[in-house]
This record gives sequence, C-alpha cells and structure tokens, in this order.
Amino acid sequence: MTSNVKVLERDTLEIKSKQQRFGLPSKLVGLALAIKKYFPETINTLSKLIGNRIRLLERAEMLADATSFQRTAIIMSAVKLGVFDYLHKHPGVYANLVARDLNLNLISTERLLRVLESLGYLKISQNNHNQGFGYVNTQMTKNYLVRESPSYLGDYYNLVSQTWSSWLSLNLTIQTGSSNQQMDLFNGNDETLYEYYAFANEYLKEPSRELFTKIPLDQVKRIITGEVGITFIGKLLERKTDVDFVLAGLENQINFLDRLLSKYPLPKCPEEIIISAEGNALSDQWGAKEEYDLVFLFRKLSYSDYGSQFIKKSFQVLRPKGMVIILEPTTDSLVPSPSFLPELEIMDLLIGGVKAPPLYSTDKIVNLLREVGFIKTEVVSTQKGSFLFVVGWKN
Repeated sequence: MTSNVKVLERDTLEIKSKQQRFGLPSKLVGLALAIKKYFPETINTLSKLIGNRIRLLERAEMLADATSFQRTAIIMSAVKLGVFDYLHKHPGVYANLVARDLNLNLISTERLLRVLESLGYLKISQNNHNQGFGYVNTQMTKNYLVRESPSYLGDYYNLVSQTWSSWLSLNLTIQTGSSNQQMDLFNGNDETLYEYYAFANEYLKEPSRELFTKIPLDQVKRIITGEVGITFIGKLLERKTDVDFVLAGLENQINFLDRLLSKYPLPKCPEEIIISAEGNALSDQWGAKEEYDLVFLFRKLSYSDYGSQFIKKSFQVLRPKGMVIILEPTTDSLVPSPSFLPELEIMDLLIGGVKAPPLYSTDKIVNLLREVGFIKTEVVSTQKGSFLFVVGWKN
C-alpha cells in the first residue's frame, strides 16, 4: 500500500510539473503520462516515425535553401527578358508567340515558361479567343513582377543580379571585415550602385504616398534629399505642387543621377544639385542657401558615423518648425521573415565593412534626434508597419 501511495504521489507531482511547464490541462498531461507508462513500445515507435519525418522535412528545407539561387536566377531572367510584362499585355498566348515577340529561342522559352508555371508564377488558362490554352500571370506575379504594379519588385531582382558575385565572395568580407569592392559605398561598381538606388526609389513610392497623408505639409516650401529620395519628392509634389527641392549626391555617383531622373521623372527640375566628395555632412555646404523646411534621410544610419553627422546638419539647416524625416529598416518594423534583418546587416557589411553599425530601433533613432535638439518627434507607421518613418520637428 505504501509503495502504491508513493507511485501515486510521484505521478501526481509529474503531472503538476508538466502542467505548469507547458500550460496544459492536467487530464491531458495525465493521459499522456499513462500512455507513456503502459504503452512504451508504441510511444518509441511513434517517436522514431515522427523523428524520421522531421529529419526528412529538415533535409528538404536545406535542399530548398541550397537551390533557392536557381529559382532566383529563373525569376531574374524572366524579369530581364520582359516575360511577365509581355503576358500582362497579352494574356493567354502560347510559348511560340512569347518567343517570337521577345526574340527568344523557342525551345528555351518553352522550358522557362514551364518552370515558371511549376513555381507558381504562371498558370495555364484559356486564351481570349477560346482557341486553346496559353500562359497567364498568377495574381502574385501581377502584384509584384509586373512593372505597372505599385508594389513592383523587378528592380530588386535586378539589384540581386548585379550584386550576385559580391554575395559569392561574402567569406572574404567575413574574414577581413572590409567592404566588398564592387558594393563599397564610395568606390563600388557604378552599375551596382545605380541598381541599388533604382530599387530604393521604387521601394519608396507607396510608403511616401501614405506618409504624406499622415503628416502636416502646410509649411513645407523647400526640401533637400539625396539620390534615394527622387520618388519621395515625386509623391510630395503630387500633394503640394509649390515645393522647391534640392538634390545631393556623392561625387562618384552623380553620373547616374540623370538615369534616375529619367526613370522616375518629376514635374519640375531641381533648384540645385549638390555634389559632395566624401559625404561629410558637417563640413559640406548644403546648397547656396542652407534653409529648408524638410530634410529627408534614407539609410544614413547604415554607414560609419554618417547618422549623427546628418542629423546634426539637418538641425542646423532647418527653419523653425521644419522637420527631418528618417527612414531606416528598424528592429521594430514588420518584416517578412525572422532572418530578414540579420541578412540586411550582412548586406551592410558588404557595403561598409565593420564600420556599418547594427540596425536601430525607432526608439534609438528618436533618442538620436532628441540628443541633437529635436524635442517633438513622432514615429509614423506606413504599409501596415513595414515602413516606420521617424519624424523630428525643430522648434
């Protein structure tokens, strides 16, 4: 009797322990322990089956990660060749028409379209003339890979294509702590830097449009921003046509400013274009007349001590009640996956080496603004939390 009481006490304690640890109902825990006690062989068999299943899934996931570059290359090729844009204008056509009109090899085109269908970017559908079945874009493709879409990601794939070799030599950056020669902010490849600025401007369109519906713009008459800010200005001019603007850029990057302005045309010309040799904000002259109502800073915190310099300079050149607007990928913004921000920090290593600081939270950026003298601050959420603009007003 005594031994039975001890067993009961032991089982009761185990039930309570498991219940507290996992927050499960006591009856469920007790049932699980009973099965474990009286059917050990069944439990062991199930454990092995589940373990094998998990290992198979893990292996499949690892293989998918290892071959993801192939899928990226396939999508990049389709974007560059204009396949998605063509099918947007001519839905339901056959491979031979795609090949003919885009001047592609027919057999290669057939394989490309088949793999895009298998990946979920295309689907087979009856064509407009009911003469058979042809290829059309899926909804996901229409949302992100057709140039007319406001959420177009084609420029991002172009950027990935341009920086591919840099990522393949990431091990050298990890070993030395130095930036990648092709992606270096000051001495990088021109085409690589252009693709980065083109993507960033595309990336800014919708968040900027939403931002300007949430902040006061009555006092904004003059604004200054960099090459990544052209679409920001464009969205501002859609709401307020009387704004004058100044563009600034690094000396080694100013040669593709015309390409950016051609890609993202504005309804008026910049009042002035400022060229900086090294981007030393505190020593640079920000235009013949250093008086602004709005300063827009994009990713200025991602390299060396740029951030503090640009925030201080912004405070100096702003008129009373003027505002600085900062956009950074922050640790508290909504991201597509848990690995997104750590991967972005690796990209910052390629651009700036170990001088690139870790990503900040919006609270940290607010503190940086207040240290300089911006007393009134606000974090403005756009795109459902994916883009968090930090705004500081000068008294």
